Amino acid sequence: MTLDEAADHCEQAWSSYAKRHGIRRDFNAFYLLKMQEELGELTRRYLEMTGGEYATKDGDALRKKFEGDCASVIGNALILARHFGVDITSKILEKFPAE
Repeated sequence: MTLDEAADHCEQAWSSYAKRHGIRRDFNAFYLLKMQEELGELTRRYLEMTGGEYATKDGDALRKKFEGDCASVIGNALILARHFGVDITSKILEKFPAE
């Protein structure tokens, strides 16, 4: 799957979810705030996995949740970039040159 295909998939899924649940995404701040929410969830999961404040003993379940949270951060980053007209493929190549 290319980044553009992933962005298409994530946008379609989010649009369907938002429509089903009456979530408004018609203001620019939504996209950044959603990223902040997802990053917060990923951070909490990391703390749970590494024995931080919210540590639990179910390592397999935590790992699955952590993986899902990673996907949420990336998917929402793709949606954010698309919303603001960022050519994410070219910007990734620019920011992370493989010298």
